[in-house]
Amino acid sequence: MKTFQPRSACHVSSRVQRLDPRQESRCSLALIMLMSLATLCVMATTQTLSAHDTKAVHVYSQR
Repeated sequence: MKTFQPRSACHVSSRVQRLDPRQESRCSLALIMLMSLATLCVMATTQTLSAHDTKAVHVYSQR
């Protein structure tokens, strides 16, 4: 019995094989920079929201 493979999986694998090492490292670096920028944005937003929120709910209770 033949297993079902989506056509996009074959297309993506052939596209990845065509990238040379320089393009692949460039894409990896761009992806890392994009994720770092997203992380910094989330951290800045969290700090801004926590600075404005004076009635923050404390999850950990002191016993």
